[in-house]
Amino acid sequence: MKANKILVGIAAVSMIFSGSVIASAEEIENQESTSDIGFTSPTDGALTLLNVADLDFGSNPISAKDEVYKNKTETATTVQDIRGTEAGWIVQVAQEGQLKAGEKQLTNAQITLKTPTISEKSTGAATAKTDVVLNTDGSAATILEAGKGLGNGVTIENFDKDAAMLEVPGNTVKVAKQYETTLTWTLLDQPTNS
Repeated sequence: MKANKILVGIAAVSMIFSGSVIASAEEIENQESTSDIGFTSPTDGALTLLNVADLDFGSNPISAKDEVYKNKTETATTVQDIRGTEAGWIVQVAQEGQLKAGEKQLTNAQITLKTPTISEKSTGAATAKTDVVLNTDGSAATILEAGKGLGNGVTIENFDKDAAMLEVPGNTVKVAKQYETTLTWTLLDQPTNS
């Protein structure tokens, strides 16, 4: 117990002395320096599509009625913009012809990108277009857009289950095979007048 009192007394004396040393210190001179860092735009991959959405409408029984098939799996399109220019960008999609099984076409079938959303994991901001109907003539439709000052970093456009749909008329002749088409996703610099 006696030893504890001595230690407490020594600690108190030490604090008094150290406090008096700090209090008596006088400022002699002040100088400033700088700390800085610079960034440059990468030579590769500064503005790029990291991945694009695959739409899977599943395997379905042949029907003589008008049917709407929805995508069965979650998928996403991801844009990376690390140019450092804040110029913005656009993503367009083109359907390269009708869905086909060999030479057989799925006549008058129509894909609509109904309700894509921007993921909360995105560091960039962009607008996901909804109810975008794809044309089978290969013409492009804008599906995602980041204006000036937006879209920096990584932007993820989610296609949850049921976010895209395929409408197939009942009077379209169908064969018991897998039909496919190609979707071409194009990333463009944002026009300067947007």
